[in-house]
Amino acid sequence: MQISVVIPTYNRKVRLLSLLGNLNNAAFPVYEVIIVDAGKEKLTPGDYAQFSNLTIHYLDSEPSVCIQRNTGIKAACSSWIFICDDDIEVPADYLSKLAAHIEMHPEAGAVSGVVLQQEQGKWVGKYDIVSAKELLAKYIFGLSIWGDISCIKNNVITRKIKSYYARRGNHLSKAGWPVITNFSRDFFATPVYGLGASLIKKEWLEMSPYDEVLDRHGIGDNYGVAVGFPATGIQVVSDAFVYHHQEPAGRLQKPLQYYRRVWALHYFIKIKKCPAHVKTGWLLWSLFGNVLLFALAGNSLMAKAAGKTFFKVFTGNNPYYRGRHENKKIIEPLL
Repeated sequence: MQISVVIPTYNRKVRLLSLLGNLNNAAFPVYEVIIVDAGKEKLTPGDYAQFSNLTIHYLDSEPSVCIQRNTGIKAACSSWIFICDDDIEVPADYLSKLAAHIEMHPEAGAVSGVVLQQEQGKWVGKYDIVSAKELLAKYIFGLSIWGDISCIKNNVITRKIKSYYARRGNHLSKAGWPVITNFSRDFFATPVYGLGASLIKKEWLEMSPYDEVLDRHGIGDNYGVAVGFPATGIQVVSDAFVYHHQEPAGRLQKPLQYYRRVWALHYFIKIKKCPAHVKTGWLLWSLFGNVLLFALAGNSLMAKAAGKTFFKVFTGNNPYYRGRHENKKIIEPLL
């Protein structure tokens, strides 16, 4: 297997050098590393000369994660692309584990390990539902679940809801949100997952490219790519881990992230028209639920963002959809 690495980056020189060090020490050698840089803090040949195990190609780009990724994918020589965010820490055995999984599962075209993020000082890859009230709200409003359902209470209602999710497996809710509740021993399959440290067939990425109408941060971009993949979806190897450091430089505030993520979801519901059960009406219902839940939690900023998003989605004036028809790129909706 030959692997090309594609790394979009923007003014994160320290994190980028750390990632290159990870790849240089990888047990599975990569064919090439394509860095697509849109920032001002450029690496020099002297900066990456230290990585003797890597063949590095350095490309310039306008600031857009989607454009940067598409540029790198187009330039890649390999049939497999390792899409990697610049603030990911990649253990030495990570690519070996993904490659071994692909050898055992030739139907796989998109494979990731478990992406861990720091929450209250701990590295976590899922967010278990332990409250019956939270489970009921997620079920009623068709909201995202990204973890095991392990409610202590086991009454008639919770049993029925658990049974429903067990039957459905990993799927998209009627509102379009990812529901991942089945984490198997060796690997699990899911229609949507974060692709920031994933090994994907180049032909799949060419068939379902990153949508360049999205904002320069690419909020919601992986969703649009993943729903265009074949039915086998994304396979996540349970014993392969990467660490997402969520570099604060250039990161949007959470209310604006939410706002743009919903717009992206609504946009992909309109243009992808798949899966067929996902509808804008259900998305609106889920947004109404989020307004209530944020308000009850006392999070006024997120409640305001959810309320404004609900109203604008209801009116149907999606800036990404409008920009697409006007042949524009890099639309940046503001709250």
